[in-house]
Amino acid sequence: MLKLNKDVLFLIAENLQDDMTSLCSCLLVNKSWCEATVPILWKIPGRMILTKKAEDKLFNVILLHLSKDSKDILKKQGIDLYTETYRPTSFNYINFWRHLDLQFLEETFSRNLKILEVSTSSMIKNELLNLFINKHTKFISLLIPENINYDIYRISWNEQCFSDLKNLCCYEFHQNSLEGLATISKSIKRLFCCISRDNNDISRIVKLIEAQKNLNEIHMFCNNDEALKTIEELLIKKADTIQHLRLDWEPVTKVLSHLVNLKILDMETPFFFRRSKNYEKPNLNQLEETSLPALKILKANLSSHIILIRLIETSNVQLTTISIRHDSLEVIDEIRKLTQTIYQNCPNLRYIKLPIKDYALTEFERLLTNSQYLDGFVIDYEIGFDYKDVFEILTRSSPLSLYKFKFIFTEKFRLNFKLLESFLINWNDRQPMLLQISLVNFIDKHQWYMKRLKSLIKKYETKGIIKKFDLNWCRKFEEFEWVQDVSQLYSSPYI
Repeated sequence: MLKLNKDVLFLIAENLQDDMTSLCSCLLVNKSWCEATVPILWKIPGRMILTKKAEDKLFNVILLHLSKDSKDILKKQGIDLYTETYRPTSFNYINFWRHLDLQFLEETFSRNLKILEVSTSSMIKNELLNLFINKHTKFISLLIPENINYDIYRISWNEQCFSDLKNLCCYEFHQNSLEGLATISKSIKRLFCCISRDNNDISRIVKLIEAQKNLNEIHMFCNNDEALKTIEELLIKKADTIQHLRLDWEPVTKVLSHLVNLKILDMETPFFFRRSKNYEKPNLNQLEETSLPALKILKANLSSHIILIRLIETSNVQLTTISIRHDSLEVIDEIRKLTQTIYQNCPNLRYIKLPIKDYALTEFERLLTNSQYLDGFVIDYEIGFDYKDVFEILTRSSPLSLYKFKFIFTEKFRLNFKLLESFLINWNDRQPMLLQISLVNFIDKHQWYMKRLKSLIKKYETKGIIKKFDLNWCRKFEEFEWVQDVSQLYSSPYI
């Protein structure tokens, strides 16, 4: 067998990092392949859902890394966790970890130590935590969950293992950790932060953000109206580097007019759309100063239509993705005006999620006709339009590039099978469709509906009209995940 250079083997393993089956096969080739693959496999433990058996094995491997001193400390307290003959590990697996998810560790440790007393369990957790936070490890991502049972204030947040941190997900009330990280972590590029309603002191998160030299992406969730202005003024200071911004409130200052390098703006707010008590409806004179010439992806709520229209008009034809949520039926003029603004100013549009109503079907058809590069469309079922008309327009006026669809239905308003089948039959001579359907709030008694739907889709998948199909969006399709409404608030920053 041809002997490959170690660097080549490492590149192969790195390119297979999302293919667990292939990576595990690489382990078995020979020693060189194993040495190149292990660091990739252990880079992000926990990124995949583990079975109980796998979780038990992972916990046992972590235990094997305890030093003799740590084991002696535990034994003096009458704690001996080793039920089998101790065997040293082939590698120091913990040193390969690059993404420290304290929530994952807490859940893993708690489940495996649940039979022990609280004091004993806490002691073991602290010893295990010392395996991760020390001078020998180097993390690029860190998640500090809202509720954590570790004695987090005993952690030395000035450890060098966080000096190269690139991604951080945290809550502002972990004051000690934020203050410590602000002194050592200067290279964070991606920040997820949640500020609670009850905390009036956000000075630590302010210091942490101010300390960053190249903060590129910020996801900020804030329930404290008094803090909004301070946060927006802080974002203005980082305007030169911020390219991706996600907020769960409508801006209370002119912060958007300063973010001239912004490529992605997300004000869609998956859980709810909130305005602060200090919010004042923007006037057109103020909006004249707002222009985001580099903006490529815009996600927002329809109630911000004044701001949306201004941003779309000044986006310098860069916009390729637009996703609009809405919670009200009284939006006739807004939908018409917004749709017109999109097809008049976005010739390079590729993906769109937009409210559709019967009274705006003419504008909807014009949007399709004028969007010759469009290849992805999301339709969220709402009272107020007939699927028969929508399917006819899609068949008649869709650009040749359009082939990716996501349909969202509720348990109450389900898709008519005859209409769907007619639409699929009429799509026969088009590019094979990539189709995802989400059935919201369906209950067990409607499983027959899902089975029938799968059968229908399979029929047209066999005919070649549908290329790929997913029910309830369980599968990721390349370049078609921007419309997912699942919040990333509680997810690791590297997932």
